[in-house]
Amino acid sequence: MINKSILLVDDHETILTSIGWELGKNNFAVTTASNGQEAIDALQERHYDLVITDLVMPQVDGIAVLQEAKKLYPDAGVIILTGYDDAASAVKALKLGANDFLLKPCDIDELLSKANRSFERQDLLLTLQQQNTKLLTEITARKALEAELQQSHTNLEHQVEKRTAELSETVSKLNAALKALQTREEELHEKNRQLHDMNTTLTVLLKRRDEEHLDIRKELAAKTAELVVPLLKKAENKVSGTAQNYLATAQENLRSLFAQHSHDTLLINTKLAPRELQVVNYIKQNKSSKDIAEILDLSVRTVESYREKIRKKLGIQSQKKNLKKFLTSLP
Repeated sequence: MINKSILLVDDHETILTSIGWELGKNNFAVTTASNGQEAIDALQERHYDLVITDLVMPQVDGIAVLQEAKKLYPDAGVIILTGYDDAASAVKALKLGANDFLLKPCDIDELLSKANRSFERQDLLLTLQQQNTKLLTEITARKALEAELQQSHTNLEHQVEKRTAELSETVSKLNAALKALQTREEELHEKNRQLHDMNTTLTVLLKRRDEEHLDIRKELAAKTAELVVPLLKKAENKVSGTAQNYLATAQENLRSLFAQHSHDTLLINTKLAPRELQVVNYIKQNKSSKDIAEILDLSVRTVESYREKIRKKLGIQSQKKNLKKFLTSLP
């Protein structure tokens, strides 16, 4: 126990010196008094954590020192030093509040043990007092909070009663308006259902018409790219003058006709040969090179050659793109 203060009281100088030295060696702050009155004077000047006092002393004995210490500092520990003949007085001292007693001549280790027990008891009591104080503070705060909550609850009940009466009147008015609205809503719901059915029918018809138009346009674009444009190109190469210009204009008009469909326009503008267009169509149908070779009566190597030419004309020969995915991903 470091920095604990001890008041050592004994009318024998040798005991004061020897015990005081041992206590100081164990890091206790020791004050000595050579008689009972000197000890009382010291107690009146300041607080000590522990008083170790001889029981039998002239004029002012250890009992008086004990009583003064407990009167001034109820939390202070007191250890009584007594001889064999004073055992009864030691018991009396315990009844008056002494923490312990020790027969003289005392063993210093036993005295240190009793002193440390006294300090531990003080620390425990201090902790308990602090906890009790904290608990009392919390209880007081809780009671104040409960009182405040009770008042708030009472106020709230009054407000609820008042508000309930107002709401009851409002609800009666709203119920009447609600009945009128429900009737109107049922009428509107029926009309809305009829409109929804009509819209659904029209949507299905329009979608089907758009799909049919798109299929027709795609088919026309594909056939034009596969059958018409190559022939116009060949015819253009075989004539000259005004006829050649007419044929070139016809090709451009066909390209413009399908300009809204980037897929067909791309295939037309890449100038794929008829056989290449056939290979493109089969690739889009997920046919393998072997399948295409069998259908067109070609070798697999020739089909692979067409595939490379198609990739080159589409500008993806140096890209790691799957040809079938590329063709089907075109809008």
